[in-house]
Amino acid sequence: MTMKGNMRLNVLGVSRFSFDGISGVKVYAQKETDGENEDVLGIEVVEFGGKYAVFEQFRGYGFPMQFDCEVEFARGSRGKAAVRVLKASPVKGQQLPPERKAA
Repeated sequence: MTMKGNMRLNVLGVSRFSFDGISGVKVYAQKETDGENEDVLGIEVVEFGGKYAVFEQFRGYGFPMQFDCEVEFARGSRGKAAVRVLKASPVKGQQLPPERKAA
């Protein structure tokens, strides 16, 4: 049984990797501190995994930017829970960045 859900993420950046037959994507999102942990100040960064192809769904947008994401809750390393991004689309009504000129 696969558990899926939806999350609105304030995405700071995305990276992809492919080596030795292993590929994937890392989505880095912002999490505001709630003030309960006295050992953390400022903005926390949360990392989500995903399939390699998800990277293209973020291409062409500026960051940080909010995205509505379909996620899957799965078993991660050492039996811990992992959240993987399956699909992403920008939240409507956001200002897109100006087009960049090629260097």
